[in-house]
This record gives sequence, C-alpha cells and structure tokens, in this order.
Amino acid sequence: MRFKRTISPSNKNIYKACALCRSFCSDVFPLSEVKIIRKTKESSKNEEVTKKIPNDSDEFRVNAVNIQMISKNIYKQLFKDPPTEIDPNVIKSCQAHLLHHGINYKEYNKLPDVKLNLPKLEGKDIVEHFYNIGKKQSDPYKKLLHILATNKLPELPKIWLKSQGWTKYTLEGPKSVPCPPDDILIFDVEVLMAAGKRPTLACAVSTDAWYSWVSEPVASGKAHETFSEVNYEDLIPLETDGHKPCGDLNRPRIVVGHNVSYDRAKIKEQYWLERTGVRFMDTMSMHTCVSGVTSYQRTVLKAKNKEPDPADDDWIEISSLNSLSEVHKLYCGQPIDKQTRDIFVEGTLEDVHNNFQTLMSYCAGDVIATHNVLRELYPMFLERFPHPVTLAGMLELGTAYLPVNSNWTQYIDSAETVFNDYKLESQQLLSLKADEACRLMENEEYKKDLWMWDEDWSTQTLKLKKSTSKKTEMREDIILDKQIKTQDNFETLSERYIESLGANNGVKVTVREELVKKFQYLYDLRSSLPVKRPYLAGYPAWYRKLCTKPGKDPDWSPGANNITTSMQITPKLLRLSWEGYPLHYIKGEGWGFLVPYSRTRGELEEGEVPLPLETLLSSCPIVTCKGTEVSADTYVLPKTVEEDLSKRAYYARKRKLEQATANQYHGLGVWTGIGIQGCCHFLRLPHKDGAKYKVGNPLARDFLNMFSQNVLSAQGNDAEKVLTYGRMMSYWRNNRERVMGQQVVWLPEDVLPEHLRGSLRRYGAIIPQVVVCGTLTRRASEPTWMTASNATAERIGSELRALVQAPPNYRFVGADVDSQELWIAALLGDSGTRLCGGSAFGWAVLAGHRAAATDLHSLTARAAHVQRDHAKVINYARIYGAGQNFAERLLKQFNPTMTMSEAKSKAAKMFSTTKGRRVYTLKKKYMLGLMDEDIEDQKVEMTAYQAMRLAKMSGKQVEDMFERPRWVGGTESCMFNKLEDIADSMEPKTAFLEGRLSRALEHSAGRWGGTRLNWAVQSAAADFLHLMLVSMTHLAPKARFCLSFHDEVRYLVPEEHKYETALALQITNLFTRAFCSQRVGIKDLPLSVAFFTSVDVDQVLRKESNLSCMTPSNPHGLENGYGIPNGESLTIFDVLDKCKIKKE
Repeated sequence: MRFKRTISPSNKNIYKACALCRSFCSDVFPLSEVKIIRKTKESSKNEEVTKKIPNDSDEFRVNAVNIQMISKNIYKQLFKDPPTEIDPNVIKSCQAHLLHHGINYKEYNKLPDVKLNLPKLEGKDIVEHFYNIGKKQSDPYKKLLHILATNKLPELPKIWLKSQGWTKYTLEGPKSVPCPPDDILIFDVEVLMAAGKRPTLACAVSTDAWYSWVSEPVASGKAHETFSEVNYEDLIPLETDGHKPCGDLNRPRIVVGHNVSYDRAKIKEQYWLERTGVRFMDTMSMHTCVSGVTSYQRTVLKAKNKEPDPADDDWIEISSLNSLSEVHKLYCGQPIDKQTRDIFVEGTLEDVHNNFQTLMSYCAGDVIATHNVLRELYPMFLERFPHPVTLAGMLELGTAYLPVNSNWTQYIDSAETVFNDYKLESQQLLSLKADEACRLMENEEYKKDLWMWDEDWSTQTLKLKKSTSKKTEMREDIILDKQIKTQDNFETLSERYIESLGANNGVKVTVREELVKKFQYLYDLRSSLPVKRPYLAGYPAWYRKLCTKPGKDPDWSPGANNITTSMQITPKLLRLSWEGYPLHYIKGEGWGFLVPYSRTRGELEEGEVPLPLETLLSSCPIVTCKGTEVSADTYVLPKTVEEDLSKRAYYARKRKLEQATANQYHGLGVWTGIGIQGCCHFLRLPHKDGAKYKVGNPLARDFLNMFSQNVLSAQGNDAEKVLTYGRMMSYWRNNRERVMGQQVVWLPEDVLPEHLRGSLRRYGAIIPQVVVCGTLTRRASEPTWMTASNATAERIGSELRALVQAPPNYRFVGADVDSQELWIAALLGDSGTRLCGGSAFGWAVLAGHRAAATDLHSLTARAAHVQRDHAKVINYARIYGAGQNFAERLLKQFNPTMTMSEAKSKAAKMFSTTKGRRVYTLKKKYMLGLMDEDIEDQKVEMTAYQAMRLAKMSGKQVEDMFERPRWVGGTESCMFNKLEDIADSMEPKTAFLEGRLSRALEHSAGRWGGTRLNWAVQSAAADFLHLMLVSMTHLAPKARFCLSFHDEVRYLVPEEHKYETALALQITNLFTRAFCSQRVGIKDLPLSVAFFTSVDVDQVLRKESNLSCMTPSNPHGLENGYGIPNGESLTIFDVLDKCKIKKE
C-alpha cells in the first residue's frame, strides 16, 4: 500500500505506521492509495484573506468570494444583527476550491443596489415573523379541526328524505335547510358517471347534525338522461341559499374530505370571483405526507395476491395506497365495503331511484370513515409537520381557481377542427401508402420488398354458387329483345365468367337499353353470390385489417381508413430505415433493423417466408470483420461440433463468435444475438431508457429528432408529411380528453360583479382538482394544469394556458422562482461553511453568467464536453438523485451518434468533476496501533473498495470501522454531503420547516437512497412554496391564488391593485429566501436571488407576458386571434417606479 504523506517527512512515527500498514495490507490494497492527513497550523487571523473590492456605494455589500449581498438598508431590516464572522482558514479553503474548478471569483458583475422600506416584521426576526403569520392564518382552522377530530359524530339517520336540496337531521327530526350553517363539516359527493359530471347525491356531518343533499333529477324521479355540461344551478350550495349568503361569508370554515378537491369542484360558491372563508382539508394529502410510498412500494401494495419480499417488512405495515378503504384499514384497522359504489360507476338513474336509501347510507359511510381517519391521522400529521406554515400553505394551495370566458369554447372548436383536418389528411396519405403496397401482389412483388415480405399476404376466395336454370329477371321498366344467359357453370369469380355474362349478341337497342344491357351481368352475378360472403375477397389479410366494413359508420368510405401512425404496419408502409437498414419487427423484441452478414441464406423452417436477401444486399452494405474470419457457416455451430465439445466449451466458443459478429457493426443499434435465416443480424432500435427496453413504435415522440439527424429515414415526401402531421397532432391527441373533460361552469349574472353583467361574453371558472400533497415529496399534483406545457408553434392546442383569462378589470400577477431547486441545493451545500458561494456549485448558481460561461450548466457542459442545454437536464437529474447510468442514457438520447463507451466516459468524467470521489475515514479507535503518536490531528482516508476489504479482514462491518463516507474534490461535493446528512439521519427533516419524511421510507435500512436525496430537495421546495403562499396572504390579502406551475405562482387581483401585488410578490421572494437562509445558519442573502428577475402582470396565464402563443390552432396569435395584448414584465425597479407614480 502506498501512502501519500501530507506532513513533514521527518515524522518517524508516520513512517513507522506506513511500514506497519504495508506489511499488513499489501495483499489487500496492492495498487491503492490511502491518505493520512494531519491538520496544519491555523493561519493568523490578521492575515488578509481576500482583496477588498472598491466600495462605490453606501449600500454596497460583498462577501469574501465576491458574491454581492443584499443592500445594507435591507440587511438591517431583515437580520438586524451584524453578519457572523467566518474563520479565515475556511475562507481560504473556499477560495482555493473555486480557483481549482476554474472559477475566478475575483471577477464579478456588480448589481444595482435596492433601497426599499420593508413591511414591519411580525416578530424579532424573519424566522419568528413566518411562525407568527403562519400561526395567525392556520390557527382558526386548526382549532376547528381539533374540535372535529376530538368529538364524536351524532347518530346516523335511519331514513333519508328524498327531497331536493339540503335536509338537516337532528334529534328533533329532519328539516329542509338552504345549506349547512356549521363551521366544521366532513363532506362527500357522489356522481352518477353515466349521467355526466353533475352531482347526484351528497352527505355531510358536523359535530351537531347530519345533512343530505339530493339533486333535482333524483328528487323528482326523472328518467335517466346524460348531460355534457355542468350548470351553476346543478351545483351544491354550501354558503348560500343559491344566491343570498347564509351568515358571514368571510368567517373561517373548514370542510374535510378524502380527495376533497373532487368534492370542492361541485360547490357553487367556489366558482365565484371573490373567495370566501371556507378552506378544504384533504385526508388523502395528510396520508401522503405521513405514510406516502414510492412507485416501487405502490406496485408491491397493489400486488395483493403475492407474498411480499422479507426486505419490505419494515414499511409494508405502516403504509398503504391512497384510496379511502386502504387508508381506513391502515389507521383504523379495517377496510370499507365499496361494492355499492359500482352503481354510481356503472348504473343509471333508475338504479339510483331503486337503491336510494342504500346509496345515501353508503355516502354517509364514507363520511364516517373519513372522520375515523381524521381522528387517527390528524395528531400524527401535526407531530410530523409542526410548523404552522405547513398547514396554512396546504389550505391556501387548496383554493386554486382558473377564470375563463367564451374564448375557451373558441379554443376547443379551433383545436378540434385543425386536429381533425390534419388527422384526415394523414389518414389519406397512409391509406394511399397502403393501396400502393397492396399493388405488390402483382407478380408477387412483395416477396422482393424489404419491408412487406413477412406480412400476411393470404387472401380469401369468393366461391360462387352453381348457376340455376331459372332466368334472371330484368328490371320491369326495361324490356329487351333477348335475355343474356350464361353458357357455363363457374365455381369461382373469374374474368372468363364475367366475359361470358357480358357477351352481347348484337341486338340493337337504345342508349339506355344498351347501358342496362352492358351491366346486366352484375345483376345476374348477384344470384350466384354466397349468403355469407368473405370481406374484401382477393385482398391480402394485412390490408383487410385496415378497412372498415360498411354499415357500421354513417360516414363510411371504402379503403384503408383505419390506419394510424401508432399501428405496427405503418413504419413498413412508410418504408423506414435506420442508418440505411430496413426496419423489421419481431414479437417479443420490438422494432429493430436487419443487417446482412452473408450472401447466402441458411435453411428455412417449414412455412417460413424467405427474406429478400438479394434486394437487401443491393441496397445495404454487407458487414465484414477485418482480421476475423467469421462466416455464416461458423456463426451457428453444426450439431456434430456441439456433440463433440463439452457444454462449457461450446457456449464459450459461441459467445466468442457472437461477439466477433457484433464487433462488425459500429452503429447505434442494440446487439441481440438474433440471426434471421442465417444471413442477417437483427439489432434492436435503441430505447431512451436503456438497452434492456424494447421500442414499441419508431414513430413515437422520442424518435422524431432522429429524422432531422438522418439516423431514421423514410422513402418519399409523403412519409415526411405524415411525421410532421403526427408531431403537430401529438399534444392534442395526448391531452384532448383531459382538456375537453374540464368542468367549466358559466356563472349567472347575479353572482358576477356589476361591470360584467349584460355582456355578450360568458364568464365562468374551472376548479382545478389539485391534490395539495400529491407526491411523496409533498409536491402538489393535478393531471392537466400543473403539467401543461408552454405554447409551441407546431403543436395543436398547446396554447392551453393562455385560455385561462382574467375578466375585465382584473389581472394576473405572477413570477417564476428562478432556479428554485438549484438555489435550495446550493444553499444547503454552502451551509457547512456559512459562506454564500463558498462552493463551486453555489458560486455558479449565485454569480455565474451564461455569457461568461461561468453558470452551473456551462461549467458542467465544459467538464463533460456536451451542449449546455443537455448539461442543464443532467444537472437537475443528478440533484434529484439520478446516478451515472441515468446520465449515460440521457447523453445517448441527446446525441444518438454517440457510442456507448463515449457516453460512459463522458458521464464518468461529469460525475467525477461534479460529485467528486467518495472517501471513507477510519475511526479514531481503529487507528490505535496503526499510529504511534497522537492521532488527534490525523485521519486515514480510503476508497470504498479499500474500506470494504479492510473491514472484511478485521471481521467487522464497514459502518463500524469507518465514519459515514463523504464526497470530496467535486464542484458539488459539499452539497451532496449535506443532502446525505439530511436523508440518512435517523429522523430526516426538511431544512426549512422541519417536515418529516414518510414513515414508509424513514426506517429503510439503507434503501431508497436516490429517493431520499430527491426528497431532501423537493420537499424543501414544497416548504418554499408554502412559505410564499403564507407571505402573500399576509402582504396582499385581496389577491386570489390561482395556481402554482412547479416553480411559478399566479394570483388574480383587481386591476387597481396589480402593482401593489407585484411589489408584495417581490417582497415575498425576499422574505422567503431570507427565512430559508437563516434556518440553515446563514444570516445573509445574495442580492442576485433576493428579488425575482421579473414579475409578470398579464391578462392571461401564459409563461411570459410577451408570448404570442401562435400554434396551428391559433395561427394569428393572442392579439389578433383573441384581442389580447402583451402584458408587462417588471423588475424590482420597475415595480418600485410604478408604485411610486401611483402613490403620487
């Protein structure tokens, strides 16, 4: 073992230790290096650490690595106390680290200082401020939840009244009420799916009474009917009699439900422009916070009939799936019978009439189950998420609201029309391709075709009945001199038979008679047709599958009209090639391509269709192997050789031969070892997720960029057109049902503001069904809006977000939280030194510039020699816990021409540069006997392999002999060390609000490492969002929260308050980031992240305020198509100027 000395060579004890270790471990670590590190003497505190930067402003502040910090006036208002001094040695170490990674921290760009009088903090510092405002906002609802969770429910009614609207049940008996007046309710709505989305029945309970709600069709006994729309009158009133308020609308009220966002969408008052004091608490979200599971764990829980792996015993008893039945079983010990629910899913309104009492009792049973879950789950939730901001943020997130107007209908119609036009044109092109391929039947040309040779070309024969002796009757209105008779009997339809029927004896007739006479044979032929006729006799089987039989569709037309780009036949009809080789499909292997390696075909099995080898060889080069003699004869060993060789020798030789043939091909295909008829290799198309996955459709979105790189090609312009149309239709095809399924409710005039009444335009709203904690990381989830992409010029319907439009005299105010997760990760990494930008990762996030190639993504791109956009994706993936294998797959996706070895090399270099190398430090007690002198100032570092071998020799576990391994030497080593400190602790908690990890992963015995790392960042980002929501509620109470798109937040405000709201949003960002910094021990904040780059003030919910959102379905853009001008994009200085002008 070779030791690297980091102390004076005169130290004899170290030499002695080296000799001892060398003799003891030489056979274990023959070529490795172990570091023995001794602390050097501390530098004098008076030594200058960094060159002072000229201060040309009274407000200017900069730290030791030239990160510009918030202006002095803002610092004094936020942190008050002077900044904490940092050890000069730590500063020197950080500066050396930055220079080592190519960052010249001495060069910096000065930002203009900001002078701003901040709102007074609600406490002695920013941490106490957020605690107090979170408590103020959540306490009224927390008290109501406590009452509900600690009290018993009233007795369940024995009989439910079938009366329209709300009925209240108490000991005094049932009575009709306009709405439940209670401040606490557990609520459940049931919808008859066959009738549409209108609510059918509902049940609620408070601590004092039960309530039932019955829809008008059920109460009046109407027959079943299906409705495509949900009208305002069909919804359930919860705070009014339908129009007039029942009590103070602004008083705190809480509604609890399981997946309560679904029930919220059926409540009238939630569609109003002005929100009320009602908030919604979701027991499903609470369960996800406390006992959420990973995708693997979810799969295990769904496999009920399989015996779980013993490794899963530590979590399987403390978690469950999200359904009410499973959650109730987990927390209360028994599942719920959900069979009655099938009536709502599959039944009709008649079934509801016949089972009314049963269905109402079922609905009440769900309410009781929700209360049982709340009693057990709510105390656990408060224990694991004690900060009041968490509850307040979840309640605010549950009030999402999207206003729309008549333009929504125009958007749907336009997208549908354009989509159907392109779909029809695409089908016609593919149909022509199918007809063209069908002509290959002539002279059996298909046997020579490289794509269609293995399709089913079998045909069905039309057998005719033998001719009868009866004369064929002619049409009554035409009398001919002679009947056309058949001379011979024919069993099949043939040209000779048709000619015999069409023979004319030269009788002179009129023109009309002549035409009738000419086509009379067709009428005569009818009597010879069989009763059960084969469909499309004479056409090949593959073509018949693409055709629709007449009679089923009123718009039926002949031809291959069933064909789409997702069908297995389509790539063959388009004659697709990969690297010049024809595509081929094998069941069980997916799509690949044929590469010839021999000029002779092997023996065919019985019934096997011969491959057109001659045609293949004429268009594709044969694969040859230089320096290796591998022929088709030796590729598959003869049986005689197999008999002579032992099994091991046979397979060893076979593997060698296969490897040799594999080495002949140097493209992107995946080697399978499959030979076709002894003359061709079958290589799979590369899948984006790795070699073990098969490609199901080479026309899928992931392969579209392959056409531009000429890796995937097609014959003719028609194929390019089909692919272009497919790309244009992809967004609407994938999202059409979700978009058209949005429950839009148009508001009646009496609930609209005065200035909107009497307009020809309709105004309404969509209540997005947001699950406030829908994932393991407590991120909110929603299937349509939270995943909506930005408008793209070539995608039909992708302008979706821009169709959420503010009513007149209202505006959207919002911002994109710049690099939120990157900043959180950088902050956690810098928290160890308490110096902002002290790590290369942190400095690049805070002060890096794309133009100077010093930003994080440029640094990674330079280190791995990849494009910056690709480095950006890999950076985020790595921070989310992805490993080196994932990076390799991404690199291959980004550059299909890159070899696997090149991808591995680039990924390895990237990870060594960013993450660094992992070292294990020997514990002090095991250094005794290894070192003769004082070991306090020394440490021994080893690689993972070295540590494992030493521990094995010592008969101990690695974790017993070594400290927890650390990352060193990389730009992100500090950050990953901090994330692992959080993720691997006994009780992992978020760094900001101390929210706990799910119980299902908390005691995982080293499993789910990547998931836990991802949770440390993503769950901290959830805290960040909750902090922002709470701050905005405090600073801008008139602003209505609309939606959060990952890193974006949007609010709806009256136009007169738009600039004050924009300022409140800027201050919210400042306060939130200052809170996060102080929570990790850094009482300061870089100016570059203190304020949003810009705040958008706009009429629509687009990504940026100046986007025209031109798409195939919106070709004229927003301004010309919908009359919507560009919005405003305001920096902090713009906002201050606007507010100042307004104030003056």
